[in-house]
Amino acid sequence: MSTPSLQRPDDDTQPIPVVRGRHAAPRPKRSPQQWALVIAREAGIIAAIVVVIVIAVRLIVGQLAYVVDDAMEPTLVAGDRVVVTTWGDPGVGDVVLVRSPEGWATASDTSVVRIIATSGQRVACCDDSGRVTVDGVPLEESYVSGASDQVAFDTVVPPGRIFVLVDDRATARDSRALLDVEGGTLSTDDVLGRVVLVAWPPRGPLD
Repeated sequence: MSTPSLQRPDDDTQPIPVVRGRHAAPRPKRSPQQWALVIAREAGIIAAIVVVIVIAVRLIVGQLAYVVDDAMEPTLVAGDRVVVTTWGDPGVGDVVLVRSPEGWATASDTSVVRIIATSGQRVACCDDSGRVTVDGVPLEESYVSGASDQVAFDTVVPPGRIFVLVDDRATARDSRALLDVEGGTLSTDDVLGRVVLVAWPPRGPLD
């Protein structure tokens, strides 16, 4: 008498075939000369990327400059580190970094000043209220410290030049010190860039 099978008809009792993968061929080892070429190539790529980033930052963001005196108080004080950009054209009201004329007798070959008038504009000091005027219109200078009417002037700015003043008007380290030379104006070629923010101590963008 045979023993009945306990296996269900739908059971799959076939063994699962095992597929053995092919062994990958070993990569040939690089020689020291080949490794040196790889490293040199990667270093060159990284260096090129760094150079591009630095150039882009200098063009868009700008350079750092050091404020050496208090002539721009209260806007800037001695010791401030400011960011100067060459992006865009400086205009009236902008704070800019310029090459210091010899007549200013400054401690640095660069100075920070504010543009008051540009080519063709007539700048004068002062009206009955002690305000600087440009083309007969008095300037509302909330950034100024001290009186502006210490030195009288009346100048038409020649082409390609600017008239500049510092915010602390008690300091005559600006166009007022050179009124007998081109009306105290500076060449636009002497403008190194606009001061856009105070990096240290961190105070953010200029108003």
